[in-house]
Amino acid sequence: MTKFTDIPYFQNIQDIVKAGRIDAFLVGGFLRDILLGRASRDYDFATEKNALAVARRFSQKIRGAYVLLDEERGCARVVKKIRGQAHTYDFADYREETFLKDLSHRDFTLNTLSVDILKARPSDEIIPRICDHKKGIKDIKAKRIKMVSRRVFREDPLRTLRAFSLRASLKF
Repeated sequence: MTKFTDIPYFQNIQDIVKAGRIDAFLVGGFLRDILLGRASRDYDFATEKNALAVARRFSQKIRGAYVLLDEERGCARVVKKIRGQAHTYDFADYREETFLKDLSHRDFTLNTLSVDILKARPSDEIIPRICDHKKGIKDIKAKRIKMVSRRVFREDPLRTLRAFSLRASLKF
């Protein structure tokens, strides 16, 4: 079973958001991949605020590369090579006033899985901590790629291509 200690530098991220008193969630593909038994080195975090500052502090702490993705929307990436393999950590501010409303901006239900960073203990197994507010686990079990809302695809039509990419990589 995968534990939070298996996520490189998880404790650093947790310490940074605790110190800043920032709600933060591990979301998306990493959690989907754990449920599918697939390896992943891509971690996405949704923060209630200050995602850029969290990412910058994290990059300094682990001596990783900080990449500003979207300053206006508060989105940054930290890349760190670990044992010869790149690990990416994406941090993004909520796009709504609450995390649950923010989930409605994700593309597919299988990418809406989440774990509250502040409630996790490093020694915990990850799977029992996963929250599934949009029935993503049901869709994963059914090998179904289901959009969260049509609005998301009107806002960003390129997400449609992601459906085909997921279909090919997951064999859904």
